[in-house]
Amino acid sequence: MSLSTPSSRSLPSLLFLARHASFSSSSTPAPDFSRLPGARTPKVAAEKGPRPLRVPSHDAARSALSHCVELVKKHDKASYLATLLMPSSARPHMFALLAANVEIALTRDKVSSVSTTAMYRLKFWRDAFAAIYKGDGLVPQQPVATALVAFGRWSSFDLLDGMAAARQRTIGDRPFNSMNDVYSYGRDSTGALLRLQMAALRHARGEGDTDGGTTAATEEAIDRLAEAHAALTLVRSAGPFTLRRVVLLPEEILIGEGLTPDNVVSGKNPEKLQAAVKRLVDLGSSRLASSRSLRSSIPPSDRPALWATAAQCEHVVKTAAAAKYDIRSQLLQRPRPLLPWRLLAWKITGRY
Repeated sequence: MSLSTPSSRSLPSLLFLARHASFSSSSTPAPDFSRLPGARTPKVAAEKGPRPLRVPSHDAARSALSHCVELVKKHDKASYLATLLMPSSARPHMFALLAANVEIALTRDKVSSVSTTAMYRLKFWRDAFAAIYKGDGLVPQQPVATALVAFGRWSSFDLLDGMAAARQRTIGDRPFNSMNDVYSYGRDSTGALLRLQMAALRHARGEGDTDGGTTAATEEAIDRLAEAHAALTLVRSAGPFTLRRVVLLPEEILIGEGLTPDNVVSGKNPEKLQAAVKRLVDLGSSRLASSRSLRSSIPPSDRPALWATAAQCEHVVKTAAAAKYDIRSQLLQRPRPLLPWRLLAWKITGRY
């Protein structure tokens, strides 16, 4: 067998490769293409900092505040009246916070429980809070957001965001599992609002506190009042919600009386339902009394932040008893008579 030889045409290529084979050694430095004509060093994008807040004009701020006042007056009369008795320097900040709370609280009433619109509405407010307090995005052109920028930009982002997040967790119109869940919801929602209001009062006095209570006793008083409000609000709202076939009363209380959510909607076993409601009212009343027992630990100048919530709780306790714990009684839906005088008495005596 004869060996084949490379053609004469391929010999020059083989000789070139053999002569320059050493160039493929690992010790040969990699070619530097950065010196090629037209080569540019890639730019590294700079980290974006928080967007600076654009302070609204005087007219825009005034219009936004007027919107907030009317919103609170329409949907939260107790807070509206209580705020009118507070120092004038704190009122704009207070109305902005209360209006934000109203916007968040109305989510359930404005949208259907089977829609995802509620989630988007709450996300809108969480994004708005992030834009205002963290510079994360653009502040929406919305009156309450404008009022927060103008009068409440010293508030705590964590408390405002937590307030909206607490509402977000209840979307779906499912009953609370236990009283501990009700209390936790109250601390995260109403408790956050009470701390925000207390901080607004302190800021108006030049103390600059944005976190609310400063002592353990004050924090506990706020938490007990918030827990009472959560429990008693369930009682007052139970009747209207049953018309929409929605039951939020905690399963722990219902099961204890041998009830189901369907029994609540249908109105069967009214005696057992009244017993369950009485149990819930008693728990709320106990929490209210626990908060009031700590009153002396709260500076008198901070107590106005608790007036409206305490008045609402007190009213439900009294009207529920008068209605014999019937959630469908119209007594529970009536406004409190002589509320301005009650608030004025608390202002004079330093109570809540």
